[in-house]
Amino acid sequence: MIVREEISRLKVRLKESKIDDVDLMLEAMLKHIGSVDAELRDALIYPTFMKMIDEELLTPNQFHYLFDSCLDDNHLFYKIGEENTDSVFTRSFSALVLAGLLYKDRDLKLLTDENFRYVLSRGVAYLESELDTRGFVEEKGWAHSVAHGADLLVAVVKHPNFKIDESKRILKTIQNCLLKDATYIDEEDERLVFIIEALFEKYVDESILLQWIHEILNNLEEIYSNEGFSNRYFRTKFNITSFLKSLYFIIGFKNEHSSIRELINRELKQLHHKMYG
Repeated sequence: MIVREEISRLKVRLKESKIDDVDLMLEAMLKHIGSVDAELRDALIYPTFMKMIDEELLTPNQFHYLFDSCLDDNHLFYKIGEENTDSVFTRSFSALVLAGLLYKDRDLKLLTDENFRYVLSRGVAYLESELDTRGFVEEKGWAHSVAHGADLLVAVVKHPNFKIDESKRILKTIQNCLLKDATYIDEEDERLVFIIEALFEKYVDESILLQWIHEILNNLEEIYSNEGFSNRYFRTKFNITSFLKSLYFIIGFKNEHSSIRELINRELKQLHHKMYG
């Protein structure tokens, strides 16, 4: 009963955009960042966090407090390893807030290089460790953990402290996501492709991407060699081909990296012939 009253009061304050005491609001919103009430979580708390960040309503200390809190074991790694439980909302929306903080820090420059290296490491570890890959959850709204984790890594790559020699680490994380025991049906493939798009902007070496695509396709071939046309093979094939198709068109929109498009075109044709002759 007390919790319901607390949530009701928080909803009223957020709807009225009352941010008179930022410290108290940060505490309340962090406490309920993973609420199963979609209106509170998705339509009120998250936009208010973004308002605080974008409009620079946070002091440097509050900015760091929010950054550190979202990265801790009670938020980004809250009950990590659980599947089909409500804990995913806390992890997933903590990732989204972290992405917002990183985008803003490109202007504010409040994060040290040590802070940045930590969020890079934690962001990679989160996306690789997340087992609850649900997109939309009936009656509770978007969990979208892989998509939100991808959004975090896009923000990481776009940050000025990102070093291009960290690209392989990021690519390995995407590869692991494509090999998860999941079927991505809520545009997770496009959100993962946005990480590649961000790497293009940092002038990642094309040869690294070509080799990486070969590795992903080899992973798929290994599954086929061990299991044949198993459910796992078809799920993984679906994830990989959806991702490669999205990548193909993103590259095409920019009219760049034609050798990557040629590779994708050739490999998808081979997969098609393998299935249908």
